[in-house]
Amino acid sequence: MDFLSNKALLGLAGAVTTAGVGAAAVGGSIFGEDPKTIRTLLWAHQPKKRLLLKGYKGVQDGSPQEWKDAWKQYRIDHRDSKKDPLGLLKSKPVSVTEENATDGFMSACASLFDEKVSGIKSERYQLADKYCTRFASVSDLVWESNYQVLSKGDNGDSQDWKNLWKKYREDNKDREQQKDEWKLSSQKWTGNIEATESAPDNFRTKCETESQVKNVDKNSPSYLMVLKYCSIPQKPNQ
Repeated sequence: MDFLSNKALLGLAGAVTTAGVGAAAVGGSIFGEDPKTIRTLLWAHQPKKRLLLKGYKGVQDGSPQEWKDAWKQYRIDHRDSKKDPLGLLKSKPVSVTEENATDGFMSACASLFDEKVSGIKSERYQLADKYCTRFASVSDLVWESNYQVLSKGDNGDSQDWKNLWKKYREDNKDREQQKDEWKLSSQKWTGNIEATESAPDNFRTKCETESQVKNVDKNSPSYLMVLKYCSIPQKPNQ
């Protein structure tokens, strides 16, 4: 995932207030707790998800696949129903095809996040959870750790890639061929390892693939490996 727009797209990271457990956890407020924003409840109860926001992946339209999928699912779920909870379907579609999410749909999601509800069983919370969130990727978690996944690029000649490739080989030194952590080696790495060798395509491809794994947390092997071998500290203005 392109890290250039990560600061804008990680919407749940802005919800720093921890939602209470107890009554809110079962969707009620029997102890008189104040209603909480849907954004806050999602942060507390869906740690593996992130808000879908306009501007995700650095584009302002609804072309990212996650937006397309959400908009398509919303139309499928409500085309044969009298309900249109977000008020977006002027006429019920006979058939539903994949298309960019509309501005109206994206704006409706943004508004939902700021609504206050009594708990996670509320209809409005359920709407936001189903249609306005996406599963976090390893790349998201890396960014939230103040690092960024290095872009694969056309080659591994940059010093950043050389340094990461050196670290990977050092940590897998003296292992037999294909016995390294990602089974990438064509030979046993021995002796003094320098940061002069370009990172090969299979290493950079593995970094890219693992960084796109979704529905993970910070205990995931994919996250730990990508953070260690594929990431550099965040750079200003990224």
